[in-house]
Amino acid sequence: MEFLYGDSTPSKLTSNFLEFLRDAIDFGVFALHVDDEIALIRERARAISQSGDEEIARLDALGSAVAAAIGGAPKGAAESETSKCAVHLGATSAEAVAFAVAAVRERLEGQRLLVSGEEATQRDACFKALESLLVAHSPPESSVIVRVERGTDRGYAAWRHGETAFGLRWRVDLGIPSGSAFAGDTPLDRLAPHVEVHAPELSGWLKKEVKLKAQRLDRLVLTEAMDDGHVVTLMLRTDASGTHGLDLEVDLKAGTATATRAGATDDPSAGAFDLPAEDVPGLVALAEKVRGAAGELAATRLADATLGERELKLEPTFARFVEQLIAFMAPIVQQISRHSLTQTELVLRRLISRERREEIFVAKSTLREKFAPLRPERRALFERLGLDNHTPAPSLVPATPEENDWPPPARAELPRSDPPPPLKPER
Repeated sequence: MEFLYGDSTPSKLTSNFLEFLRDAIDFGVFALHVDDEIALIRERARAISQSGDEEIARLDALGSAVAAAIGGAPKGAAESETSKCAVHLGATSAEAVAFAVAAVRERLEGQRLLVSGEEATQRDACFKALESLLVAHSPPESSVIVRVERGTDRGYAAWRHGETAFGLRWRVDLGIPSGSAFAGDTPLDRLAPHVEVHAPELSGWLKKEVKLKAQRLDRLVLTEAMDDGHVVTLMLRTDASGTHGLDLEVDLKAGTATATRAGATDDPSAGAFDLPAEDVPGLVALAEKVRGAAGELAATRLADATLGERELKLEPTFARFVEQLIAFMAPIVQQISRHSLTQTELVLRRLISRERREEIFVAKSTLREKFAPLRPERRALFERLGLDNHTPAPSLVPATPEENDWPPPARAELPRSDPPPPLKPER
């Protein structure tokens, strides 16, 4: 669905960016709280480590003092009871100090494991907050690929890969419900009944030659389907583990298709071939069904997320990611603000039908409230979004004339949300 700006001029947005903005701010606020908690945990870890080192140093000093006192005391002859007692006291003292040092180190290791677990819990919580964002939304202007693949158990698995220009990459697993075309092991029975493709095939008894022969797609196995939003790619094989079959690429916007015969390198029928014009409409219809069936798969969990070359969960601090996310959103927010015809709201419109439009809006103050409790230096990260009520720059085009804005669109305020509360470890 395409969205319009608040003055009814076209935008490049294909999803409700205001929802993404609201949820992204919620995530950013939570991630910064996590940073603060991790800083406190690490400070506590440093204090624990310093305290342990000081205790061990005192024990070592005590052991040295006792050894020096024993060594400096008059003991008489080596065979005297005093000398024997001194040797016994020295050994006992050294053993006691070593035992105490080991106890301190054991306690230190336990405390280190405890605080390390607390940090891991905070990082897991931040990952879950990011999961809530990315399961619900793919960031605008990101590259997204939906992939469905047949497994060795004859069942299908599906996931969505995404990547943004600032280096965030993620994979969201998709659930396959029982009613889906991908729930069985022969989805082409439902997606491509009686669809045929004329493909090259080596035939002939005496004289082998390559000829175009009709091949029913529902007799092939769909091993992989991929949709990048522009082209739907289908890998079809004569059997699930084989290498022979067809690779199809269908551009749904252009209504075109290309095909390749997959096979052995010495197979003269293998390679790209021209599809007869009468085969293309059936392949376009098949690709539309595949896209529709894949689009019905619900996101279930965030499987992984990376920023650059590092797992996002392992970032030294999450403030860097929040800053990059805000920098990514800021131009879009400012563009919406310039077209919103009001200083206090961000507004988008979408066409419900030819006669009906819906206007979605959110007060800038509602969004500012989300990061208001943060420390000043943390709040400063969000200033780039331009959510103050200062006079916006003029709209890039004149506002829609009133006579063309009838009937007025139905207004719907973006539902409110709250970021997850900070996770406070027990101390």
